Amino acid sequence: MSKNKHNLEESLGYIMSRAGRAMGTRLNRNFTDAGYDVTCEQWSVLMNLWQKNGQSQQDLAQNTCKDKTSMTRLIDNMEKHNLVVRIPNKVDKRQKLIYLTKKGRDLQARLAKVVHKTLQDAQKSISVRDIELCKDVLCRVYENAKV
Repeated sequence: MSKNKHNLEESLGYIMSRAGRAMGTRLNRNFTDAGYDVTCEQWSVLMNLWQKNGQSQQDLAQNTCKDKTSMTRLIDNMEKHNLVVRIPNKVDKRQKLIYLTKKGRDLQARLAKVVHKTLQDAQKSISVRDIELCKDVLCRVYENAKV
């Protein structure tokens, strides 16, 4: 039994998943402590919209590696918090595009400070060289694993 547990704890997938969950939990706590009612999942959508405002839910789901159902729920919550709005696509009225509200746009710099501090804390005592190597390896794992 302990041998299987040991193998699981040494699994790259397990380690990546655990690190990702810990980062998300820490970022959520840091957003809350800083007075922002935003989650790390919402942050990823905001980041995409800050880079290119007016995306379809399908594009946002693909860009954030979320399924359609999760993205719908996420956008619904973000609309309730006045971070985004859905506007019909002028070309295809069946499709709605997601746009930032003023509130959503205005959060960018303030949330970026919280994210920066969270990353600094998570990367303390890790060399720049090791961080770059880790990012390179994780990018290759992603490219190998994506469908």
